[in-house]
Amino acid sequence: MRPLFKLISLVLISLLLITVVHDGSAQVKKKTSRSLRDSLREKVLERTSLMRSFKRTDDASLDDLLGRIEDYTSLYIQTNSDLSKGFDTLDISQRLPTLEKRMALMKTTIDNSGTLGYLVTIRTMVDHITDQLNSWEDKLTRYSNQLDSIHGDIVKFKKDSVVHSAPEDSTLQDKYILQVQELEVKWQKLDSCSKKSIIKIGLLQNRISSLTILMIDLNDKVDIKIQKFTVNAINNENGFIWDMHPQKYATGSAIDQTYNLNSRLYKYFVTGKANYWSHLGCVLLLVVFFAWIFNSKRKIARLKKSDATATFSQTHYIVKHPFASSLAVLSILAPYLYDHPAEIFTQTMLLISMVCTGVLIKHNWPKPLFNYWLVLLVLTLLFTVSDLMLAVTYADRILLLLLSAVAIYTSFSILKYLKATPGNYPPFMEIIVKIFIALNGISVLLNIAGRFSLAKIMGTMAVFNLCLGMGMYLFVQILMESLFLQLEANKSADNQNQTSYIDFKVLQKKFKDVVIKVAAILWLIALTKNLYIDDYLYDQVGDFLNHPYKFSSTAFTLGSVLIFIIVIWISGLVARVISYFYDFAGQQTKLTPHAKKTRSSILLIRLTIFVIGFFVAITAAGIPMDRVTIIIGALGVGIGFGLQNIVNNLVSGVILAFEKPVQVGDIIEVSGKSGVITEIGIRSSKIDCGDGSQLIVPNGDLISQHVINWTLTNNNRQVEFVVGVAYGSDVSKVEGILNAVVNNHEDIMKSPAPAVYLHNFGESSIDFKLSFWAAEIGKWTALKSNVLSEIYMQFAKEGIEIPHPKRDIQVYFPDGSLAKPNEAPTKNPPDQDH
Repeated sequence: MRPLFKLISLVLISLLLITVVHDGSAQVKKKTSRSLRDSLREKVLERTSLMRSFKRTDDASLDDLLGRIEDYTSLYIQTNSDLSKGFDTLDISQRLPTLEKRMALMKTTIDNSGTLGYLVTIRTMVDHITDQLNSWEDKLTRYSNQLDSIHGDIVKFKKDSVVHSAPEDSTLQDKYILQVQELEVKWQKLDSCSKKSIIKIGLLQNRISSLTILMIDLNDKVDIKIQKFTVNAINNENGFIWDMHPQKYATGSAIDQTYNLNSRLYKYFVTGKANYWSHLGCVLLLVVFFAWIFNSKRKIARLKKSDATATFSQTHYIVKHPFASSLAVLSILAPYLYDHPAEIFTQTMLLISMVCTGVLIKHNWPKPLFNYWLVLLVLTLLFTVSDLMLAVTYADRILLLLLSAVAIYTSFSILKYLKATPGNYPPFMEIIVKIFIALNGISVLLNIAGRFSLAKIMGTMAVFNLCLGMGMYLFVQILMESLFLQLEANKSADNQNQTSYIDFKVLQKKFKDVVIKVAAILWLIALTKNLYIDDYLYDQVGDFLNHPYKFSSTAFTLGSVLIFIIVIWISGLVARVISYFYDFAGQQTKLTPHAKKTRSSILLIRLTIFVIGFFVAITAAGIPMDRVTIIIGALGVGIGFGLQNIVNNLVSGVILAFEKPVQVGDIIEVSGKSGVITEIGIRSSKIDCGDGSQLIVPNGDLISQHVINWTLTNNNRQVEFVVGVAYGSDVSKVEGILNAVVNNHEDIMKSPAPAVYLHNFGESSIDFKLSFWAAEIGKWTALKSNVLSEIYMQFAKEGIEIPHPKRDIQVYFPDGSLAKPNEAPTKNPPDQDH
């Protein structure tokens, strides 16, 4: 027994040694990769062991001391973790110096500016900078609150006298004091780091606060100067043209100040980080639009030369000048991609638009119109220079007077040409030119009367908006031509999709009106900016829409109602557009029956769009869901009483969308009517009866009534008819002829195989029944006609008689005689003798 016990002991000791060696080697391997988490866990275990040893003593206050040490240790770990993450102030530190320089420039601009346009531009920039400073201030306030909390924890630890008192047991004092000293060193380092962060955040807050105060002062200063400017503009601020007031700055000095200020503003606008995303959007717009035109043009160029030439001949701009067309679109849309862009940038885009317009119309418009464009280009350039001037000078007034006079003279010339030479000109061109003449005439009168600011506003607004109107007209034409090329390219592609079957003329009627309305809205926005009333209108409209109204206990604003309506309208528009694409493509014969049936899923898509749009509209409008639930409940009561049939049809439409007993393209029979389903709507479905009429069937009838679906599983149809031959015909021969006709016809399906049966013995014929399957149900009548024609020709060729009814006719005359069958009367009846 003893040897056995020694053996077991030896085995256990060996296993224990192996385990210890393995653990030791593992610790050696992992020693270099120990993380902060592992060391913290180890220290927690040591403190726990220490606390357990403390708890064996009889010191009553020991539990409180150990608890505080544990709390401060955990608090230090959390605080150190928060502080080690740092505070992201790099962006603020980098952008503040540039912003401070910009503020100094704005202050100089406000003091020296003598035009309303620059004052409005500066006020807009002040508003944007104020918003940016408020955002930074909120961010730094959050950081400051975190640092205050950390500093409070540090002060709390330092002032805690209980922690710094040692236990009475002398054997435990050394261990306890060592723990407290170690904790004090950590908190001291934390205190030093937090103080540095507090100082850094505080300095940034002070700088931002100083800039915010400066922004408030500048904003007030701009408002006061604009008010004075508005009052002075009505009065004779600059004297009559023959008695002008002395100018504050010499012309050369004013030009130098204008150049320096505009170049710096342009630089800040281009390099400002706030505009980076808008810059990127402009670049993407130019690249994507040019690539779209180039790709469509390349696809069409692969066709036959005659086809490609015929397609390209229907365009006037984008094929000959793809880059100029793309640049024209960019110059029109670019100012709207920025939030209050700099005035010099907007005018630069207008000049680019005018240059692109000249390139596009040079060989497409009559030469007098092109010459008129040349004059407008020069006027635009000079009006731009005049509008950017910071101070009023004699030269500026004379220049504006001459420019307005030239604009009136050339406009009268082009007006005479338009009346003398009717043609396909842009719409309402005569009216636009007349308004342009009137505005420049008003500008001349105001300039002569000493109201130079109003004269400049009238003149620049007239020229800029006329040029912008030309750009908007070409913008619409370029978009329509691009869409035309895209559709033609898809038709020529090998892998045709839904858009391949869309007729451009049909789409143009629907899409062009939308584009024209969008262009008109953009033009009106530019008009308000050129009149410097855009901010005023925005504030007035915003106050009107955001004014709270109360109905019973429900508060709402007109803005929320408008948002709700707009979102619902957009949802309906998207649903109609998708439905249009599928419906139009589904009418084309190139689509397979299976592809047509997939159009049935459009109902589910439309329902999904409406549901999503409804909830998005509720969320965007800020309508509480509990109120919506109450409204739906009230509607449910009304539906239960008066709208049962409508709800039944709506629910039936949903059932049809999921179960799909009938689909678009199916041939069905319902209520004694048959036809092809062309649309399954939310409330009703449309059936093409084949005779030019459309049968509108409520969806409830398709669910509740008996419906015969000829194409539920396939498009095949069985065709059966009876053919009779005269008695005495060779039955075997007749069967052979009939089998040969139906088996050799290429449009008859081989499986199931066609069949010929001796059907019946009639009164005057032996009847054979033919049964076969047509592959396409829409062609079964034509197939039956072809088979009957072949049978008739084969019977005639083989001498097989097809019996037909025979009747003997006997004619009795008034004298009682009976005419012989072969005799014919020699005289006409009295009533037919003429």
